Amino acid sequence: MSTKYKNIVVTGSHRSGSTWIGKVISTNKKVDVIMEPFNLNLNKVERLKRPKLNHWFLKIDKNSLNNDITNAQKLINYYINFKLTTFPFHCFKTYENHSFIQSFIKRLKKSLRPVKMFKDPIALFSIPWLAKEFDMLPIVIIRHPAAFALSIKEKNWWFDFDNLLNQPHFFEGELAHLKEEVTAYKSSKKKEDIITNAALIWKVIYTQVAYYQSIYPQWLYVKHEALSLNPVVEFQKIFDYIGLELNSKTVDYIKKSTQSKEELEHARNSKENAYKWENKLSNQEIEKVLCITKPVYELFYKPEL
Repeated sequence: MSTKYKNIVVTGSHRSGSTWIGKVISTNKKVDVIMEPFNLNLNKVERLKRPKLNHWFLKIDKNSLNNDITNAQKLINYYINFKLTTFPFHCFKTYENHSFIQSFIKRLKKSLRPVKMFKDPIALFSIPWLAKEFDMLPIVIIRHPAAFALSIKEKNWWFDFDNLLNQPHFFEGELAHLKEEVTAYKSSKKKEDIITNAALIWKVIYTQVAYYQSIYPQWLYVKHEALSLNPVVEFQKIFDYIGLELNSKTVDYIKKSTQSKEELEHARNSKENAYKWENKLSNQEIEKVLCITKPVYELFYKPEL
């Protein structure tokens, strides 16, 4: 397919490898990386003089509040408008509170890169809107629930489900059947268990992804494990999909980031990392994850119970 110079959005669950995939794609000089515009922590930084969003995992669709849609549109346009054709109109404006000289250089570099890549797992529930409104090519990453749970446990990243429950229309359509389970979790002692917490947010996220697969088969769905075991082959598929060349510089970066003898922030032995949950989680923890996420995980992985 001819997809040259289309914008890209890399998403999936958090802790699914979106940063790694984004870094690999960004080795191509045509790509301008936009890091997590839907991330509220970045939105709150005062120097980022840009529109603000109100919810983690904001769901934008036909039922969204006009204010949420308007703010999201302004936010995405803020980044998409970095083009050579628009550069003369912005070249002497400050960018995210940098000096005029720094702003000029940053805007010029961004303007010279025609492909805008949004790396943002937090935008997952707004992907159909982003794809339609801004003609983006979605890359959706799938990661095994136990691997996700281990990563969440290691980071101690608890998820507050009020972020979803406080969005009036979030649990509608394909997600409606999960509202009772999420509400029950919020009022139970299980909320003190990070494995249960991780498994439940995985279930919500990948129920949404399974729905996407059924109605948007043209999007690219990538398994984290496949990328980890055969990175060059699988990244070739990604680059074919987005219409960019997988050059030698990119291949070198892929090998460097997947064959490390020690685990660094963006470099590790990817083959060992893919299934380390089998040794790092207890049998009880694994069973708990698979029980909570079943039957959703069986849509993506061979049943293990």
